[in-house]
Amino acid sequence: MDDGSPDRTAPPDVAALARRLPKVELHCHLEGSARPETIAELARNNGVVLPVEDPRELFEFHDLNSFIAVYEIICRSLRTAEDFRRLTYEALDDGAAAGVRYREMFFSPGFVIGMGVPIEVVWEGIVAGLREAETDLDIRCRMILDIDKPSGPAPAEALVRFAGTQDRDVLIGVGGDSTERDIDHRAFAEAFALAGRLGLRRTVHAGEDGPAENVAIALDVLGCERIDHGVRVLEDPELTARVAAAQVPLTVCPISNVVIANLCADVASHPFGALRAAGILATVNSDDPGMQGTTIADDYAQVAAGFGYDLTTMETIALDGIGASWAPADEKDALRKRFLAEFDELRSEAGLALRHEPT
Repeated sequence: MDDGSPDRTAPPDVAALARRLPKVELHCHLEGSARPETIAELARNNGVVLPVEDPRELFEFHDLNSFIAVYEIICRSLRTAEDFRRLTYEALDDGAAAGVRYREMFFSPGFVIGMGVPIEVVWEGIVAGLREAETDLDIRCRMILDIDKPSGPAPAEALVRFAGTQDRDVLIGVGGDSTERDIDHRAFAEAFALAGRLGLRRTVHAGEDGPAENVAIALDVLGCERIDHGVRVLEDPELTARVAAAQVPLTVCPISNVVIANLCADVASHPFGALRAAGILATVNSDDPGMQGTTIADDYAQVAAGFGYDLTTMETIALDGIGASWAPADEKDALRKRFLAEFDELRSEAGLALRHEPT
């Protein structure tokens, strides 16, 4: 008779367990995390006419350029500090529900600044949302200010200067999003050098829709400590070996690379497995979960299923997110202890041998 206890003879459903693992997320965009119904409401409030009646149809795109066009529609709907507070809180609410315990989240003020919204308004709302979320939810978040590369180096330097005036425990670093095509990443050398002088951490989107050379430029010219996406590093064996040896983290977004960048047909054919096999510190992230209709839990599940990883490997990937983060050492230690305890709780519930008991 079934007494409800776990079947210890059946192989574990690793994909289902991977969904429930505690997670760190290092590549997630605030604006791309928006709920479609929220954008529809904010658009009405702010007099923005959407091109569709059903807000779910708004988040439909077929490549990176059409994705950016939708992204701009979202930004046109954000006008007040309250809009950004709500957006931030909801993004963290959805992240916490997907198992995210710690997140470093991008925001891209260049879009809305160009639409007449002062950066001070944007930041006021984001900080309010962070504080509210950390009170209500089981999640800690710091922000990374993304420059808009197509806008050029002068606006980038202005944004870096703003970032340098903020609490470094809240606004931890700068990045560079948007397309790589027709972008000379070397042009941002001074902006990123300024960020370094101001004590800001540095990362940039490179090696997604651009060549492996962009990853090398990010490291050698921009002084980046982390690379967002970075999957095309595999095109350069020497650079691959260098990134692996230095353990430069790559914040990889498997589902995003399928549905936005059209990098591959499905997650099972994504370069993530090859990156890990090459010894690269590749982490799993969601990128733009609201716009994609996914969460990081979906990425974890599809990575587990697509590459046939066992639970131990998925736990290691989760722990690698902690190591790749810019959290202070004491927070990293606390997160590791918490994750190991939660791993054992999940294993116990699934009837699996415990592996991480405290010593």
